[in-house]
Amino acid sequence: MKSPGFLLALAAAACAHQPPMDAPASLAAAETAFAAHSMREDMRAAFLANFADDGVFVRSGWIVSNDWLRDRPAPPIALDWRPQYVEVATSGELGLSTGPTKITSKTDPAAAPGYGQYVSIWRREGAGPWKVAVDLGISHPEPSLWKEPLEARTTPPAVAFGSDAIAAAEARFARLATQLGPRAAYEAHGARDLRYYRSGQAPAKSLAVALAAGAVGNDRLEWTVERVETARSGEFGYARGRYSAAGAPQTALGWFLRVWRHERDGWRIVLDVINPAPAK
Repeated sequence: MKSPGFLLALAAAACAHQPPMDAPASLAAAETAFAAHSMREDMRAAFLANFADDGVFVRSGWIVSNDWLRDRPAPPIALDWRPQYVEVATSGELGLSTGPTKITSKTDPAAAPGYGQYVSIWRREGAGPWKVAVDLGISHPEPSLWKEPLEARTTPPAVAFGSDAIAAAEARFARLATQLGPRAAYEAHGARDLRYYRSGQAPAKSLAVALAAGAVGNDRLEWTVERVETARSGEFGYARGRYSAAGAPQTALGWFLRVWRHERDGWRIVLDVINPAPAK
């Protein structure tokens, strides 16, 4: 029989991993306010106000956003977006937000707008404000997901696994992709609701759609993980890094962000997005 003290400790641990009831809603609200700031003032001001001090985006590699933007003028564009899918870890301090983007020129209002999808990882400390930790996105020709309703969820709780667990899942994914090809790797490691984002293509909102549409390519790539971060509750996190051609790991072909969720049968990829390096 377990002692009352043990049961109290177990209950306290369970409560420690319960997020605030409004965690997904508060993240969606933070993202919506971020977008409104961008349209009201400009993209630069909004990014400086909403990124964490160590928050990164891609500019020919992963760099700290605020350091890059601080001494640069705002670009002559209007950048608008909205959250369409939000997922927050059970512990409530780490979450994913993604949705459609629209870019219009301030210098040439008649120019056709550009469309795409953003992916942002947000984190917060305690009851503090949400801040962007990682940002990456794609572009595609036509608008997509603008009219779809917001989906917001909390990741189901799981046993705490820690950062090394996602690193191990990444290693298994990369090994399988090298041995059998990317399709086999995504079939084995993708969540059923995997969101698969590639530039030039509309986003695939499920593993089945990504595989059936031929969105998953056949290129054998090497994936180099540069950072892994896992929620305190252990069941949600991400890996980011660079990818390269097999056999040439030092030459980056682009950069990736993969969001992972621990499900009953192990770690599964919730969202996979890459940003190719500019053509030389």
